[in-house]
Amino acid sequence: MINKIYKKFKIIFTIEKPEKVRIRTSEELEIRKYEFLKICEILDKLKIKYFLQGGILLGAIRNSGFIPWDWDAEISVFSDDVINKIDHLISEIKSSGFKIEKYSKELYNLKIDFAGELPKETTSYTILGWTHNKEKNIYWRNNFKIPDNFFENMKKIKLFDKYFFAPNPPEKYLEHQYGNWKLPLQTSDKSLYLTRKFSGISLFETIIKKIMRLTYFKK
Repeated sequence: MINKIYKKFKIIFTIEKPEKVRIRTSEELEIRKYEFLKICEILDKLKIKYFLQGGILLGAIRNSGFIPWDWDAEISVFSDDVINKIDHLISEIKSSGFKIEKYSKELYNLKIDFAGELPKETTSYTILGWTHNKEKNIYWRNNFKIPDNFFENMKKIKLFDKYFFAPNPPEKYLEHQYGNWKLPLQTSDKSLYLTRKFSGISLFETIIKKIMRLTYFKK
């Protein structure tokens, strides 16, 4: 119990590292693009439905590409569709030259973290699983919640000359996850760039982090 409280306060009072959200070079972004599309090919091969959500969707809508300071690329899937294929998926990822960092096979937290040619601090990749709760009309993982209407009749959007499924309408979805998504915010702190209704982050943590950020960057 004490260890959990310590870890929680350590997260709250940790100032993010500016180098994590540095602007990636055009070469780094090209490598990310190539590897991202390679991951999509793997999912297509295994007939796993995937969609853009989070930072990739935000970049596609606002930047027409990756967000230059984003440190990862997340591809979303439905956990029920992947759970029986996850071992095969991990094997395909490995055989395609990626390095598996960690993974979870739990439905509520289905996740595969891996890296490619670049160090994981420059670009990491994640396949995230979302689980449907029909009683609450949400898709969820851990503390994150998304109204299920966003995943009904998904819209296709274009990115890198390829069409991808995305929550519909994508702009309303981005508002649910980020609030004022049109305003670029160069930070890796979830309590600062995610809405509380999406993330479940406490109001206390959000307020403390905002105060600390203002104090830190005034120095």
